[in-house]
Amino acid sequence: MRPNMWTLSLAVLVSSISYCHGCSCMRAHPQEHYCNSDFVILARVKKEQIIESTASKVYKVRIRKEFKISEKGLTALKSGKLHTSLSSAVCGVDLKVGKLYVLSGIINSLRAQINICNMIKEWNELSRRQRKGLRMLYKRGCECKIKNCVFGWCSKSRPKDSCVWKSECETRDGICLRQAHGSCMWNKNKQLTSCRSGVGERPHS
Repeated sequence: MRPNMWTLSLAVLVSSISYCHGCSCMRAHPQEHYCNSDFVILARVKKEQIIESTASKVYKVRIRKEFKISEKGLTALKSGKLHTSLSSAVCGVDLKVGKLYVLSGIINSLRAQINICNMIKEWNELSRRQRKGLRMLYKRGCECKIKNCVFGWCSKSRPKDSCVWKSECETRDGICLRQAHGSCMWNKNKQLTSCRSGVGERPHS
């Protein structure tokens, strides 16, 4: 790769990472969070416990709905406990007691773990399409990939098993599904069409 192209590629990669107090995460579409997690749940936070000896926090939650959960997840979440780091510098999550969240995470040593790189969203902040995606449609699109088009910069080639994610419209209203002709595309819907016409495909930040 030529030096100038390497510099450009590196700049694009760095700009696609979200930073929070030393913790860095590659930005992910809600559908990717769903497909790549061991569990995705709707839960209300009941209690927070700080464990100084392990520099961790445990949130006791009441699970309202399981959008996705593995067999290990079923076992780990029977206790209603979610584990995270005490420090945001190592991707620890700060949740508010009493709030209702959509939370994705992984199971590690039969513990349900969450971090800031997962989907951590208050339920009332989600769009109607995101809620519908969580309930049924994201699962159907897990065989499709989502290509992050940072600030409008994308390669010209698009594999047929992927959708190009280039604006907040796709974040809020986009669900990538395999179509009848075999290629993956953003599923057409009124919300996505309206958003695109309203913001002119403004790049996501």
